[in-house]
Order: sequence, then C-alpha cells, then structure tokens
Amino acid sequence: MKRIEIHPSVELAWNIANVEACLAGSPRIEPVHFLLATLIIIDGVFEEIADTMKLSPETIREIFDVAAECRDLLQMSDDEITKARRALRQSLREGVEAEELVTLHRSGESRFIFQRAGRRTIDAGEDRLTMVHLLAEILQHMPSEAKPFLKTSLVAPQKEVEEWPDYIVDDRRN
Repeated sequence: MKRIEIHPSVELAWNIANVEACLAGSPRIEPVHFLLATLIIIDGVFEEIADTMKLSPETIREIFDVAAECRDLLQMSDDEITKARRALRQSLREGVEAEELVTLHRSGESRFIFQRAGRRTIDAGEDRLTMVHLLAEILQHMPSEAKPFLKTSLVAPQKEVEEWPDYIVDDRRN
C-alpha cells in the first residue's frame, strides 16, 4: 500500500495547536486546536513558531500556498477569518489558567481526524497529508466550540476509518 508523508503545513499546525492547547489549559490537543492553528496559518501570523522550527523560506512559501487552498475551502473573507480566529482563541482561553508549554499528545478525536485526513489524501491520489486535508475533515466534523465562529462546513462525508493506517508516516504517533 502507498505510504504518505506529513506535509510541513501539518507539522506547523501541529506545533501551533500544541501551544494553543497549553494556553487553553487543555491536557490534549483537540481538533478545535488544530482548527485554530489552521486559522492562524491562513491569517499569516505564525512567524515566531516558524522561526523556532527553523523553516526555510521555500517551506514557508509552500505553507502559504497550502494556506491559500484552505482559505478557498473556508469560503470566508480575510476579515471573517481574522474575526473567527480571534474569537475562537478568546473563547478557548476564557476562564482557564494557561498550562506551561509542554509537548501534548493528540486526543483520540484528533487522531481520528488525522486518520480520515489520511484516507482523504489517498483517495485524492496524493502522497502528502496537507493542512487542506486536515481542515476538510475538521470542517466536516466541526468541533462544537467552533460552530459559533465559523459559517463553513462540508457536507459530503468521506469513508470512515477506524484505526491509524500504516501507510501514513507518523513519527509523532502519540
């Protein structure tokens, strides 16, 4: 079976989601944190984490290309995306004490989103799981915390996947 790689856009989103989960006091990275991370990337406010990850200018350009595809998928204006990002971030952090920044594991639901995104990648005949695949799955299974802030959702369900497929390279399997 064909193996797929994780695109740098997903690596960046994962790092941002980890930070956002910590700042929201969450013990795990939930799909809503990946959604917020995607909105942050689409909005172009990821420079600090990109510097920490030592991403090359080529990789950053590639991430901006993927972010443009995500923006198209959302079908929201730049202003709407910025408002949604800010409101979602505020909502997640409201009334909670930030935890120290540590490496968190994905929740079971986040793992399942990755499984479905991996299936979406394979079905599209692509060899890298990008932020677009991940966002499409998150929008299709919109986290309840995000519904007040996003008007976008996808209606065409993909095939369900029950366990992490071996064809997706995932060194961060936790």
